[in-house]
This record gives sequence, C-alpha cells and structure tokens, in this order.
Amino acid sequence: MKQGLALLLILLVSSQLGAAKVLKRDPETGLIRILYVGAPFWASPYQVFKYDPLLSTTPVAGNLYGIPSSQVKKAMRLYMPRTEAAMISKYDIIGLDDCSEESFPRQVIHWMVESCTGEGMGIFMAGGFESFGGAAGFPSWGDTELDKVMPVKCTPAYGPDGKNVVTGLRNEFIKSVPWDGYDQHNIFGGYNIVLLKQGANQLSEVIRMTPGGGKDPGWVWWDVGSGRFFASAPGFRGGSADRGFIRWKHYQDFVSNMVYWLAGLKPPQDIELLYQTRQAFKDIYDQRQVVLGTIDFISGFGADTTKVDRKLAEAKEIEGQAKKYFVDLDLARSKEEARKALSILQQAYDLALEAKAEALYWIFVTEWLVVTATGLVCGFVVWTLMIRKRLYREVAVTRAGGL
Repeated sequence: MKQGLALLLILLVSSQLGAAKVLKRDPETGLIRILYVGAPFWASPYQVFKYDPLLSTTPVAGNLYGIPSSQVKKAMRLYMPRTEAAMISKYDIIGLDDCSEESFPRQVIHWMVESCTGEGMGIFMAGGFESFGGAAGFPSWGDTELDKVMPVKCTPAYGPDGKNVVTGLRNEFIKSVPWDGYDQHNIFGGYNIVLLKQGANQLSEVIRMTPGGGKDPGWVWWDVGSGRFFASAPGFRGGSADRGFIRWKHYQDFVSNMVYWLAGLKPPQDIELLYQTRQAFKDIYDQRQVVLGTIDFISGFGADTTKVDRKLAEAKEIEGQAKKYFVDLDLARSKEEARKALSILQQAYDLALEAKAEALYWIFVTEWLVVTATGLVCGFVVWTLMIRKRLYREVAVTRAGGL
C-alpha cells in the first residue's frame, strides 16, 4: 500500500513539474544498453540497433504469435535479468515490441516499474496483438503492474489499417528525425486502440482507413519519476509490401533517435550528417558480411585468405576508432573513419576474389592434368592392345588340338 502511494506521488509530481529525464547509459563505454524483447530476427528495430555504434542490444525472442512458446520460454530463462540489481546495472532501455505479458514473470514486470521510476530506465512499447490491451486472445498489459507507468490506458479494441499523422512537431525527439518520404510509407496494418492518461503527451494520431473514419492516439509519452515511457499504438515491425513504415529510409533514424531520447541523450542536431554516418556503418556491416561469406566459400577449396584476413583486421581497427568518435557524437570524424573502413573492406573483397580466382585456376589445372593423364594412359593401353594383336596369326587348330 505504501509503495503504491509513493508511486502515485511520483507520477503526480513528475507530470505536474515536468521533471527532466536523467541520462542513463553505460558509465564505462558510454553505450546505451537495450534489452529488446519481441521478434528480433525478423523485420524489427533490432535489425537497426545492431549496427548503431551508440547502442548495445540484447535480443530476446518474445513474440508468441510467431515464435514457438518453448523457444520464448527458453529465451526468457536465458536472457532476462535474474535480479532487479542486474536489470538496473546492465540495461538502460527496455523495448517491449509486440510481446505478451504472460511470458514475463511477475517480479520482472515489478523490476521494470521500479527501474523506470527510480533508476531512470527508459521503456518503449510498440503495438501488436500482444501489446497494450492485447488482441487475438492475448491478455492485456493493463492488468499488470506496468499499467502504473504507461502513459496510456489499455483497451481490448484493435483498430483497422491506419495512417499515423505526426502532431508533436515541437518535441525534441520528433525534431531530430528527417521526415522526408514518410508520407509514402505511412501505412500501418492495424494498431492497438488506447486512451490518453492525464498528463501524457501525444505526438501523433492514427487516422482510421475505413469508410467511417475516426482517429485514436498514436505515439504517446511521459516522464515518470526519473524514467521515461514511450507508447506506440502502431507497430514497429513489418509493414505492407514496399509502403510499410519499416521500409521508410529514415526508419533507422526514428527508432535509434527514439532510444537516445528515452535514455535522456539529446539526439544530434545535424540530422542529415547523422543519417549519412549511420548509413556508413550499415554499409560496413553489409560489406563485412559479403567478405566473410566469400571467405567461407573459398576456404572450402583451399584458397589462401591470409591477405584478406589482414585487411579485415585493419578495417576493424579503423571502424573501432570511428565508433569511438560516434559515441562522443563527433559525427564528421566518425563518418570519415567509417568511409576509410568501408574502402578497406572493399579492398578485402577484391583480394578475396583474387584468391578465389587463383584457387580455381589451380583446381582447373589439376583437373586438366588428371583428365589428360587419364586419357593418355587409356590411349596407350588401347594402342598397345591394337598393335600387339597384329603379332599373332590366326590358325585353324592349336597345337594341343592337333595331337
């Protein structure tokens, strides 16, 4: 009872006084540490988080609608914090991306609430059948302790396809995102219908794509205690063909900047440079996968990859320096070093192709020699048999037959 009253007091004070969000990130590395629960290995924000230099993400498979329950239970057992102290010390942000509350032990939900209000934890929840009030038979998060820190009231209703119209243009997070091209990808396949709580801040509204129309809260946030909670009634995963939200070229800026802001870190003002620098790191990630795949292929037939390995090590060292600059938000130098690393990775790929060509050449030569030698031997045998056949005369009877 006392804890409930204390929490209510924190909510009232924070909403009325607008208490500033405390900065929460790893004090040693400067990274923002995310515990992301959802379907990380499908189309999801995790696919962006993993190459953002400022983020360190632990992915947990928690989407019961698409992942076997046995796998979800195993992931929860292996990766969820075992104590409240571990949650506070290891993570700065918790992402609940279309994951059911029934997968979470009650004490873990309690720790999330306490970590948010008392320790500056940032939390985001993105829409889906398993989020907010639930749908398709999933239970409501509104019936859990997390309801105390959510800026919206959960309802069991699930909306049709909708367009999410941005309204909070003065918000620090919204201003940090380049919105060009957003309208062409502003289609959300269903969303959770939620209600605003008193003191919550609305950043967008979802316009129903139905004949009757109507609108509902979209993106909503508030500061609660020393933490911050961002609720997105539309989902962050997937999308409709090429026009879905996740296909938008600035999707990476939206989800990453959201995490920065939730942690209390003001996103850089030069949004174009930030976009280009992030893109450089994504290119590095993609190019490295290509090189590693090529190495794996050519190693199978004995190619010498020593030169390629050296280039990979050189690129990794330069990339490490680029990441340090990024963590310090020195984006110009970070981008410059990232481009150097990308150039070296391209050289590594060229060397891998040369090693492949050389290995294939010797394989061809070896096979040619084997085939040629086999042909010569076979020819010699045939020729010998044909010549020696001429040395024998055909006779009517053998000597033994004439006796």
